Amino acid sequence: MNILITNDDGISSNGILALEKILGEDHTTYLIAPLKEKSAKSMALSIYDSLRVEKINDNHYIVDGYPVDCVNIGIHGKIFPPIDIVISGINRGVNMGHDIHYSGTVGAARHGAIHKILSLAVSSGNLNKSHDYIREAELVRDILKAWKDVLVPEIVYNINIPAEFEHSLAAIEVVRLGKRTYVDTYHNNLIVNGISEFYLGGSDLGYIQETGTDFDAFYRNKVSLTPLSLDQTDLEQLRDFKNKIRLPLQ
Repeated sequence: MNILITNDDGISSNGILALEKILGEDHTTYLIAPLKEKSAKSMALSIYDSLRVEKINDNHYIVDGYPVDCVNIGIHGKIFPPIDIVISGINRGVNMGHDIHYSGTVGAARHGAIHKILSLAVSSGNLNKSHDYIREAELVRDILKAWKDVLVPEIVYNINIPAEFEHSLAAIEVVRLGKRTYVDTYHNNLIVNGISEFYLGGSDLGYIQETGTDFDAFYRNKVSLTPLSLDQTDLEQLRDFKNKIRLPLQ
């Protein structure tokens, strides 16, 4: 299969190189990734600005843009043959709960799903910059090999792997999204009268403890897998709201 690999950590990150090494043993891999880190860029897409794209060779490209730009060029830029799978990762840091709305890792995979391509977003709880992510990549390989026939396009399979995990498909827990809590701290510097420079100095990340969620699985050292739908309609609220304002259900 032809696998497009991207990320939001940048072209030289260990996670993306691990995926290329392991998946390249059985598949044809095409690596296209941002020039530098583009975390928390969600589904940002460059629509008015040109993008500088550097070709390393037929299978490797660097984009001075966002993760979604990388996927879009990989799919539509006529630089690769038709893509069968999009894999975004392996991200250095998890993407669970509300993180998915901000994540460039998940955003890139979602763009693949929008274009009806089987798409996975893979993140790791191992924050060690020297970690090679080979075991994590081998788990992704095993997931594709064992479950390829049940994984479907137009869904993002969001996978979060703890730093310490059992390499076994049986140990993976298929769970719903949990709820992240954020306490953000901004710092600002006055530049000139009326104009200040604000920057996000840090976030105190927490989560709500609930069984059956990605957080619950992850903090028990289980790999979590959450299927994410492209349709974000709240069907319960749709029915309830229509009933309250007395509109007929369609």
